[in-house]
Amino acid sequence: MPQTAPSRPEQLARRARAAMRKAADPRVARSQRMFFKPWEKIHLLGIKTPDLRSIERELYQSVRKSWSYSDAAVFCDLLMRDHSMESKALGLMLLARYHREFPANLLDYTERWLEADLCDNWAVTDHLCTQIISRILDQHEHQAVVVAKWRGSPNLWLRRASLVSFVKPAGKGRHLETVYETVSALLPDGHDLIHKAAGWLLREAGKAEAQRLETYLLAQGPRIPRTTVRYAIERFPEIKRRKILEKTRVPRDAADISNRRGKSQK
Repeated sequence: MPQTAPSRPEQLARRARAAMRKAADPRVARSQRMFFKPWEKIHLLGIKTPDLRSIERELYQSVRKSWSYSDAAVFCDLLMRDHSMESKALGLMLLARYHREFPANLLDYTERWLEADLCDNWAVTDHLCTQIISRILDQHEHQAVVVAKWRGSPNLWLRRASLVSFVKPAGKGRHLETVYETVSALLPDGHDLIHKAAGWLLREAGKAEAQRLETYLLAQGPRIPRTTVRYAIERFPEIKRRKILEKTRVPRDAADISNRRGKSQK
């Protein structure tokens, strides 16, 4: 009996899209939309995460004996260009299966996806950062320099990625110099999604060196956005959290002056 030819990435992508269309539920899409800001460009099919994982698992089982990293990268690139968030997530899930084979130049793919706004919301960006980019950094530490440079980009998702890509390494005590340099460079950034990402990253860095995190927060003081501080101190004892919140608070006089300036410019 002749063997079935292995699926090409294009063929598997068609199968993936068909399976996702079948599993789509508009009611789920409406409930998931609530997790995003109104301005975020979210295209949801409405598939619960366990169901999406089930689709990905079945697809992976059909190619795991015949595919290599290069096939998975082409497959992921195809799905990243779809509009739906589920397509992008599924592509990233399957690509992550091949993390032991990740070459250094996979970072070029990820940068292009971010620059082209194919990761146009925090969920896809964070998935890319924690499951793909952080694993590239695990194997190719020199690429941390490239990721850190994204902090100067006008693209919101590249700037967020310059932080979130270091979340997992920071929790292991790696790249901490780069972590604090990147956070410091982005303190003036006015975007809420950058404030939250910076706080998340600092909190993880504090797992490895809690005293260093406390010293940093107190030294930076009111320069740090309040959202960033609150995220960063979540693992500290309550007494220490209160102390840091007080020490990093904007002085009342300065806050009053800032408010008056804001009103005069309206």
